[in-house]
Amino acid sequence: MLSVTKIEKCPCCSSENIVKNGFTKQGNQRVLCHDCLKSRVLYRKFSLDFEAVRRSFLERMSLCGISRVFLISYYQVYKELNLCFLLLPNFKSQVIENKQCTDIIEFDELCGFCQKKKNKQWIWAAISRNTKQIVAYVIGDRSELTFKRLIRKIPIEYLKCQSYSDYWRSYAILKTKENHQQVGKESGQTNHIERYWATLRARITRYVRKSLSFSRKLRYHHLLTKMFIIDYNQNCLSTLF
Repeated sequence: MLSVTKIEKCPCCSSENIVKNGFTKQGNQRVLCHDCLKSRVLYRKFSLDFEAVRRSFLERMSLCGISRVFLISYYQVYKELNLCFLLLPNFKSQVIENKQCTDIIEFDELCGFCQKKKNKQWIWAAISRNTKQIVAYVIGDRSELTFKRLIRKIPIEYLKCQSYSDYWRSYAILKTKENHQQVGKESGQTNHIERYWATLRARITRYVRKSLSFSRKLRYHHLLTKMFIIDYNQNCLSTLF
């Protein structure tokens, strides 16, 4: 009978001069290399489910909570988050075309923050009443310049549709549109976008008013918002077809 002996090597320098060096908190065997003096794990007892980690980013879990649930380091969580960003599809490709211009668009804005509550980050969005999809969004301050950025991102066929918004002064620039109307919440014309904000707060803790799960960096605040909106649009697309 032929037996094969597997020789373990250091993951860093490929040296065979290694010895056991205790266990990690997850029960994985660590080894110490006498040549490069680095301690590493050769094999892990479990394989990381990438799809489960991706879904956890959209289910009101903090990054520290994801680290505890999946038994991975905090830096590994950031690595998986950046990988999710690279695999995200194009936002415009997820929006259904409105060739007949018979839809109704609702505008509104929601306040969030990054690093500290004084650093407010407002998300502006336009939602389609027929498809329930977010046709465009931007993140910035609450000024008129940010709203103009939102208008530039909206497809032309949706700009020709009837639209509604509240009485915030930035929406006054749409008065030149004959098919736009500013209304109050009691009218019910902005119920769909208000309901979307409730869904966003329930799924992403970074938009909860009193939360400790805020983003430390603006980049990840934008990233998690984009991940949620694309996932929301995909779900709307699957229900329509």
